Formats: sequence, structure tokens, C-alpha cells
Amino acid sequence: MTRQKVIDLLAMSRFANLPTVWSNGLLGALIGYGSFQKTGHVSPTDLTLIALSLACLYLGGCFFNDWHDVAFDQKTRPDRPIPSGRWPRQTVLIFALVLMGGGLVLSALVTPASALFAAGIIICILAYTKWHKVHPASFIFMAGARALIYPLAAFSFLSWEQFTNLGPESWALLPLLALGLGGYILGISLTARAETSKDPLSDIAKTFPILCLCAPILFFSGPLLLQVPKAAIIPLALFVLVLAITVRKLRSNHDVGAFVSRTLAAIPLVDFLIVFVLAPHFIFWIIVPLLSLSALGLQKIAPAT
Repeated sequence: MTRQKVIDLLAMSRFANLPTVWSNGLLGALIGYGSFQKTGHVSPTDLTLIALSLACLYLGGCFFNDWHDVAFDQKTRPDRPIPSGRWPRQTVLIFALVLMGGGLVLSALVTPASALFAAGIIICILAYTKWHKVHPASFIFMAGARALIYPLAAFSFLSWEQFTNLGPESWALLPLLALGLGGYILGISLTARAETSKDPLSDIAKTFPILCLCAPILFFSGPLLLQVPKAAIIPLALFVLVLAITVRKLRSNHDVGAFVSRTLAAIPLVDFLIVFVLAPHFIFWIIVPLLSLSALGLQKIAPAT
């Protein structure tokens, strides 16, 4: 296999974003640990299986997206691996199906509850891939695939019986997580679209995407500031600083590609808004920012988008 084909494979899989996926899983696991450590159980082996499952689901979804979009890429990006003929389309589909199926099986080895959410992620991947070039509301499925990582990891602590007997209070945090991360991802998309628009934009059209990027401040940090203000302010200050610098660079350089890559790499800092407070050991205060930095580093090998 040539070096170019390896780089193509890494680019199609968007492997540079894996640290951000594992960050979402880490936050979910910490939520599960804090909520169910007395009634449930998860071993280091189970956590490894969850990490591998999330990697397979994400990589498989990216391969599937490239397989599906080949007609669009032939018109707009003929240099992509499939349209250029460097990778057979059928081979990429096999990669996608094997990885997504493997992710489902790996999660099922931990607990049926995790497998349920893994199946939900696959459904969101399929729906987003089918409609993302057709309908703007398909963003919901993209955000949904990310948001379901949290419960997949959190409920890995519980048997199926324990999971089915959960009360509504166990689900209360999940909508906030979905809104916070979903709003941030929507903000990335809308900001990039606004910056590349050839039509004049109103003040609202320029401001709304930035407000979406700030959604984690409202849905993640907001509730925590009311409960543990001294602890919540540290990760909040880091997130705001990184976001402000990134947006400022976009406005001065108009490099949309760099903006999207940097904001994707900053997803662990979104999780850090909560991880910093929930972490049972200070080592997690180091791990999550390192995941963000590693995502930036991996982007030098293959692009994140």
C-alpha cells in the first residue's frame, strides 16, 4: 500500500477527530461513575471496549459518508480518494459496514444498554448521510450521533434490568448535554457557512452562529456556576479564551478550513466544562486538554474534515 493510499484512508476516516470522540465518551463514563457507581459496575476492560466501540462507530460513519457522497465529490472534489480512483468505492463501503457493525458488537459485549445507544448512533449516521446534502434539518442527526455517545458510556455501568428501571431523574442531564454540544456543532457549521457566503449578511446572521458556539456556556457551565461557581469558572475561562482566539483568527484571516479544524479539536474543551467538576482525580484535568491538543496534532497527518 502506497503512502498516498494510507493518507487517503486516514482522511476518509477523519481519524484526527477520534480524541474528541473519546472525550465525549470520557465525560459520559464520568457521569455514569458518579451516578451509578454504587449500584452498577464497569471494569477497565469494559471501558476499553467502549472506547473501541466509539472509534469503530465514528470511523465507520465517516467512511459511509464518503461512500454515499461520491456523486457530489465527482463534481466538486474530484481529487477525493474515491472519485480519483485511488480507493474503490465498494472497498470503502465494506470498511464502513464492518466498522459500524463491529462498534455495535463491541458495545453489546459491555451491556445491552450501551448497544441500544450504539444502534441509535448508527441510525443517526445513516439518516444524516442520506439527507445532509438535501435538507438543513439533517444537522439534528449529526448532533444526535455525537450526543448519544454520552448515554452510551454513562449507562455502560448498568445491566439491562437496572437500565429499564431507571427513574426520570437519571435522564435529566442528557437533554442539556445534547443542547450544549449540539449547539456548538451547529455553530461551527453556521459560522463556516456565513464566512463563505457571497451574499451580504444581516447582523443577526453574523451573530447567531457565534451564539450557537456559546451554547455549552449556557447548558454546561450555566447550571454548574449555580452549584459550584469556584470550580466551574476555571474550565469556562479556558473555553471562552480558546473560542475567542479562534473566532478572532477567522475574522482576520478568513481561513474557514482552519476555523473548522480548530473548533472540532476544541470539542474536548466543551466536555472539560463538566469534566473539571466531576473528575474524581486531578489527572482528568490533564487528560481532556491533552485530547484537544492531540486532535490538533493528528490534523497535521490527515485533515479533520
